[in-house]
Amino acid sequence: MPNVNSLEYQRTLQKQEKAVELVDIWTAILDAGEAIKALGGSYPDEHIRKAQDALLRAGKLATGDLTDDVIKEIATVGTARIWAASMGQVFAGETIIDGTSGETYICTQTHQAQALYAPGTVGGRTLFRLIREEPEEPGTYLDFAWGEHVPYGSVRRDPIDGKLYTPIKEAGVTLYEPHYPHLVPSEYKLYEDGGEEPEPGPEPEPEPGDVPDWDGLEESHTFAVGDHFTHDGTEYEVLRAFNKQENWAPPALLNDYYKEVSA
Repeated sequence: MPNVNSLEYQRTLQKQEKAVELVDIWTAILDAGEAIKALGGSYPDEHIRKAQDALLRAGKLATGDLTDDVIKEIATVGTARIWAASMGQVFAGETIIDGTSGETYICTQTHQAQALYAPGTVGGRTLFRLIREEPEEPGTYLDFAWGEHVPYGSVRRDPIDGKLYTPIKEAGVTLYEPHYPHLVPSEYKLYEDGGEEPEPGPEPEPEPGDVPDWDGLEESHTFAVGDHFTHDGTEYEVLRAFNKQENWAPPALLNDYYKEVSA
């Protein structure tokens, strides 16, 4: 059972409520900090990260607005909770630490913690996004992991064929089970170790008749970044990975999870 009376949960709930209540103040702090730094001035990074943490919780910032490195720093200053099935409600925009693996995740949908919805599991794949740090040492690469957003220019080792792959599109790519880089040539291409940084390739245009209709797809269908679909005669392109839900049909998530495709 969720331990909603624990001191940690009560502090988290209070933090969530304050983030919403003081959203205008946090926005002003972030804007001021970024303006001062843009002019060459000095402004504590900790203040900026705390403001970003609050704005993520309040829904003012989306998880895709920040890099994984920044979210890692937010987890440090924001005192991220260690995931447990009894931790109660997990809030969208909240950073979470997996106590077993030590990996950092960010919650993408508010939900009640349950064992079946743990970070890194099949049940939790649409509730959490894995946050990773790119290796600083040249020639060192991370192994591909389901559910992480791989930025354009990053390289991952496919655990199946052992080869290195890099995203084709500037938006990067997120893949879920059972996909691996070598199985998705429309999203990944082979990377030659020691070669030049990849240049953005042209966005592949879907073939006529290949674009599925929203109403014809099963519930919980996984949309990957770059996928196309139609709804009520309009074609859309997916901006962020998500699973189909009845109340998410266009225009519910327009210009957040998908955009209209120009004729």
